[in-house]
Order: sequence, then structure tokens, then C-alpha cells
Amino acid sequence: MLKKKILAAAILVGSAFLSAHAAAQISYFGGSVGRAKWNFDCAGAKSCHTAAGSWKLFGGYDFSPNFGVEGSYIYLNEVGLSDPMLKATFNGRGGDLAGVAKTTAMNNFVGFAKLGVAFMKGEAIVHGSGVSGSDTHYSGQPLIGLGVLYYVDKKMAIRAEVDHRNVKVTGYRDTTSGVTNFTIGLQSEF
Repeated sequence: MLKKKILAAAILVGSAFLSAHAAAQISYFGGSVGRAKWNFDCAGAKSCHTAAGSWKLFGGYDFSPNFGVEGSYIYLNEVGLSDPMLKATFNGRGGDLAGVAKTTAMNNFVGFAKLGVAFMKGEAIVHGSGVSGSDTHYSGQPLIGLGVLYYVDKKMAIRAEVDHRNVKVTGYRDTTSGVTNFTIGLQSEF
């Protein structure tokens, strides 16, 4: 008789644990827009712009309230430099895959940190003195990010984040540029 009660209690506790674990699993998707700041040297250039618009589509899966995984597609708009003889522009696009750690919700705010890999396509286009050319390079680079969510209801949040990745724009060894991206957008859970 005692064994049956222990077994029943174990089944009840196990069922409660499994249903709580299943309830914590959440899928989400969203989009954001922002501004990307490229870190490259403009020494000697007549004009230089190192910041441009960006946009991102993302989706993720939370295994628990505090840990999950996220993938995204990002487009980093064109930046560049020029002088009287030469004009060079750079852009980047690609996908990210990152682990995500989240804080516990407080007053509808949730903080998060991301660590992963950015698989980027970098492109350089050069025009000058009757010569023009372009080079494209694909690379996997580290990705780090921090952000905050503000839940306007149980399934919709406003999302602001900053992340940093490197983009290699040509096959030459010194053409990797750090890009810091600031975005704001919406995230919806399902």
C-alpha cells in the first residue's frame, strides 16, 4: 500500500515538473531596424561615412525562462570613403546563431545577453582612375550582444539591443572591420 502511494506521488510530481517545463518553452520571431557603426580607418580620405542603416529578422526558441537559442538574418547597409581619385564602399549581410541568456522578468522588463557566431558576407566595391572592381568574402566571426525586452502584453514585446560582429570585406588579411549594431523592433511569441 505504501509503495502505491509513493508511486502515485512520484507520478504526480513528475507530471507537474514536465508540464511546468513544457510551459516554459517559447518560440518567438520579430524584426528590428537600426544603425550600424563600422570601425575602419578613414585616414587620408576626403569624405568618410562609417555608419548606416541596418535591419534584422530573427527567431528563437527558449528552452527555459532563462536560456534559449536564436537565429537571425541581418543586413548592414553601405558605408564608405572617397578622395578625388578613389571611392570605396562596403556592406555586409548574413546569418547569426547564438545562445541567449535572459533575466527574470521585473515590471515587464527582461534583459538578455547573446553569444554566438555570425556567418557574414562582406563586400567591397572600388571605383577610381578608370578602374573599378569588387570583392566578396564569406566568413564566420564571433557575435556578442546585450539587450532588453519590454512586454506590452504576454505575447508582444518591444526589443532594443546592441550587438557586435566582425565583417571581412575582402580576402586580404587586414580587411576585417568590427561592426556595432544598435536596433529597436518588435518581438512576438507563439
